[in-house]
Amino acid sequence: GGDKDIGILVAKIIMGFSLSLGLAGSAIGLGIAFSALLGGGEENFFKNIAVALMPSTQGIYSIVVLFANMGGFEVDPYAVAGKSAAFGFTMLFSGWYQGVVCAAGIRSIVEGRNTLANAMVSGAMPETYAVFALVLTFIMK
Repeated sequence: GGDKDIGILVAKIIMGFSLSLGLAGSAIGLGIAFSALLGGGEENFFKNIAVALMPSTQGIYSIVVLFANMGGFEVDPYAVAGKSAAFGFTMLFSGWYQGVVCAAGIRSIVEGRNTLANAMVSGAMPETYAVFALVLTFIMK
């Protein structure tokens, strides 16, 4: 009926918005981190690229959540909408600020004040909340 069709439409809109937020979080974070990577010069580029790539995971997680819930729109659109709503902003902000932390880590390595390991550990801290959000989308009913 009509109510179910509206529920499906709303769930798809929220999922699309959340997917966009996750992809945007990765894009912003990567832009910030790669700016720092380029600022470190050619000799440091490949030594520190792993740190700069860390914010890419939020976009990947967002795509995983989309595919994992594709079958749920018809079955329980409200659950899909709830999962999506809880997920999107976490991906945006964790990806964005992970880029900030990774940029600081890259700069500290280039300046000789820190190590790659410390930069990776620090960059992983915002990632934990992206992982929490990802896991919760599979737990939420």
